[in-house]
Amino acid sequence: MLDIAFQYSYEENDWIKCTNTDYAQKDIEKLPVVPLIEWTGREDEKENGLYVYCREHDRIEDIQQIKDGKIISSDGCIIEGLFGVKKCVEKSRYDYYYYSLIPYRWRIFQRDVCSSINVAADVLDMVCLDRRKYHWYNFAFSIDIIKRKYIISKYGYSRRDRKDWTELNDVDIPDVVVDAAINAMRESVKQTYGIEPSVLSQIKGKNKIKAYIERPFDVNIVFLKYFFWKYTCENGRDDFDKIFPYEEKDNYKIICKLLDIKPPKSLRKAYTYNPYSIVWYMIFKQWNIKDINYMQKFFYLDDCIANMYLKKFYYNPVKKRTTRTERDALDRWKAVEYYCQWLMRYKGEKRMMKWLYYVSAEREMSRLQWDIIIPFYQYHNDLSEEVKSRLLRDGLTEYVHDAISMEVTALSKNWKHTRIRYDEDILAYECKIGDYEFRLVHNTGMLPKLGAVFNNCVATYRDSVIKHKSIIVYLLNKFGYQACIEIQKECHIVQALGKYNHRLQNDINRICCFWAKYHNLVIESGTLKLLSDEELRVFDDILVEQIPYVKEVDEMNLNELLALGANRIVDGYYLRLEEMISKSNKQRLSAPYWMNFPDEKSKLSYIIPDGQRIYEAAFAGNTEAMRALGFMYYKGKVLKRDCDKALQWFLKAAKLGSKEAKTEMKRLKSLIKHQGNERDLAIQQALYNLRRRMTVGH
Repeated sequence: MLDIAFQYSYEENDWIKCTNTDYAQKDIEKLPVVPLIEWTGREDEKENGLYVYCREHDRIEDIQQIKDGKIISSDGCIIEGLFGVKKCVEKSRYDYYYYSLIPYRWRIFQRDVCSSINVAADVLDMVCLDRRKYHWYNFAFSIDIIKRKYIISKYGYSRRDRKDWTELNDVDIPDVVVDAAINAMRESVKQTYGIEPSVLSQIKGKNKIKAYIERPFDVNIVFLKYFFWKYTCENGRDDFDKIFPYEEKDNYKIICKLLDIKPPKSLRKAYTYNPYSIVWYMIFKQWNIKDINYMQKFFYLDDCIANMYLKKFYYNPVKKRTTRTERDALDRWKAVEYYCQWLMRYKGEKRMMKWLYYVSAEREMSRLQWDIIIPFYQYHNDLSEEVKSRLLRDGLTEYVHDAISMEVTALSKNWKHTRIRYDEDILAYECKIGDYEFRLVHNTGMLPKLGAVFNNCVATYRDSVIKHKSIIVYLLNKFGYQACIEIQKECHIVQALGKYNHRLQNDINRICCFWAKYHNLVIESGTLKLLSDEELRVFDDILVEQIPYVKEVDEMNLNELLALGANRIVDGYYLRLEEMISKSNKQRLSAPYWMNFPDEKSKLSYIIPDGQRIYEAAFAGNTEAMRALGFMYYKGKVLKRDCDKALQWFLKAAKLGSKEAKTEMKRLKSLIKHQGNERDLAIQQALYNLRRRMTVGH
């Protein structure tokens, strides 16, 4: 008979066998418990550390001494019992998380060697200690190794969100409990098969137990099920048992035969401990990594490659490539693969592998780094050599991120603007709450503007927005743009950041949390700082008004632009009006030779009456209108081409501070200098426009 209990020892920082009979046998509700809170990552180091909840004073207190399951608080309170540690991690001032499900005792029970094995945990659900809102649960895991079956109890606050407790991030089975359960299963297997298969795999937790239930003679092959799904499920039925038999003890030979590889001897040894060493080897093989010494330390990493889980990779025997299936993950994998090969080409295998090992072993791929690698992969042919050189020299830094974002934003301005249509549920997200307005991106032409305002890479989300993989919402108030929010799966907030990808300030975070709650949006971890219902009650009396959809300037045709009220003229209006006038006039306009005009403004009012707003604003000092008028002269579609006039207007705008006009003036001077005549200039401009369209896929 097997009957063991485990309790947490803070001195040993691990779970140990329970020697106190009462602690091992009594119902958990009847036992004294010691709720501990451990804070890490706080800005003030003095606030980091371990605290204890004192029920007598109903508060969290500092700890003076911990010894033999007993705690003396700074106020002199003596608290003893079973320890449970609630870990709270603060990533930033606005971002933290904590584990609310805290195990206080683990138990393993087996009546005899042939009966089922029960692994159980007594777990306290501590929503809020100081308000005494907590509840005990018994998480059970019943194993029948002979029948290769198991039953896991469910957890969830409602029927809809109930799932196996082993799938929860808060609770994982300690190593000492896993080892005890596997030793019991080994005895049961020996009783049936006459063999006691050992387990050397470094995989831990409940996955190790599940794998042993399925394949006690080689647990590692279970973790490669997904990797080989093209072999085992290609014909519509599951052939896993046929290809990898239950009692097979040397699946490594089968693996090498399936993959048609002759790997180094070090891989066989690594596979004994880590099944994902096979995945690592196949990735490096397709990258043509030559030096086995660079590979070997990767063979013992079993979690991820650059924050992407190795268990999600599979091998395609037709294309002979290791890759991913999920669309978003596949895009990320392509970006990482391209970046690694580019880095290897310019800096060598050693430097690339050093970077890859660090981000894989430490799981250090941040949102900033992804926002560099993905646009770099998507636009590598169009990015300047200066940016590429900086990336090689500085790595994935904030400066490089800003430089790539600005170039991608500039490139995307030449995209054909596309209207984004939403159903009524999504349109409801667009609303006014007090002084704040939450607005949807209705046209891809808005993305470059948001990218420039927030100095982020939202312009690169164009395809995701068009395909409704991402929904972009931006927050405005009287002080301007305050937040850029990304929603996926129609209701999950996955990003909510301010300018330069900074965390949102308290007041902005608060209004975003209320907006999210009002629309039943799911706030993913690490996006917004969650607030309680009580903290959000300040908005109870604030009216939420639906905002009717209004076309952006970039969506309007010529008639709509001309009819637009003067109070609604925004940035981009004059350039859009110039574009529409140029398209609507098939022939160049001019005045009769015998007509005389007192000034340029009078002449323009006669030739292009539709452009009245442009030239009136230009003469009034509006730099955008000056540029629009310069384009009219430069293009030669509405007016007769006059490069001198175009230069004059670009120069006027540049003197008033327009950086765009200064750039356009330099480009036009360069074209005139190198081309020499009007015909060549027109050809050069056409080729320039064609190249710009080709770079963005048109």
